[in-house]
Amino acid sequence: MAVGREPATAVSVLRMERHRNFITLADYLREEILNGSIPAGASLPNERELGGQAGVSRGSVREALRILEVEGLVSTKPGRNGGSTTQRPSPDGISRTLGTFVRGQQIPFEAVLEAREAMEPALAGLAALHRSKEDLAELAAATADLVDAGADRDMFVAANSRWHWAVAQASHNPLLIAIVAAIWDLVHRSNVARVVSAEVRGAVLQTHAAIEAAINAGDAEAAQRRMLRHVQSYRKTVGRLHRKARGQPLDPASSEGTRSRGGNTPGPPTLQK
Repeated sequence: MAVGREPATAVSVLRMERHRNFITLADYLREEILNGSIPAGASLPNERELGGQAGVSRGSVREALRILEVEGLVSTKPGRNGGSTTQRPSPDGISRTLGTFVRGQQIPFEAVLEAREAMEPALAGLAALHRSKEDLAELAAATADLVDAGADRDMFVAANSRWHWAVAQASHNPLLIAIVAAIWDLVHRSNVARVVSAEVRGAVLQTHAAIEAAINAGDAEAAQRRMLRHVQSYRKTVGRLHRKARGQPLDPASSEGTRSRGGNTPGPPTLQK
């Protein structure tokens, strides 16, 4: 509800109440940016002008802009030719926030893998329903990268990430994509996530082919089911390696899963029909 706004990107603001000025100003600007009243890419007035319009001090303006910058809604450049420009939130903000939460709460790695397991199959199902020709071409290119990687671990890990990202993008659900991308970032920070033997590489290629076939066929149920079994197997294998590396005991669920396999370490992903 900005008043006196001129065409293009001119921005003006209402005067703030005296109570907690910088928070009130930050709340006001946040709402104006998010509801589109102040468009992305608009240049905000300088501190003196913005403070005069809002009836607050330049210090309060700086504090308000600092809050919005942390939230990813404003980009500020210092200097004579600098200033503050509005922007839309990016997925990077979700990744930073989720990463801080996981580390701050000391959430176990197993729980991160379980979260991925809960979400990625849904992305595969949506990909089967919403994929475009361009999405399928990107999936095929990622698969070609996996094959070309051969025994090069770093290339294989990069190609595997590209393939899973292609599945996510094919879902065309930006909220799920942002959340899962944040979870992937946490998973990929773990060194054990990069343990890929020749057996694992072969099994991944086989499993990906089955999932990709379901996506190409538009079979959401098969795509979701196959992806679920794929990430479940990954969680059991990598989760066990992670606990072993950190000297942590197996939880009851993992121990039960091991017994069901005759006491052996859970195997790599396999082709699911």
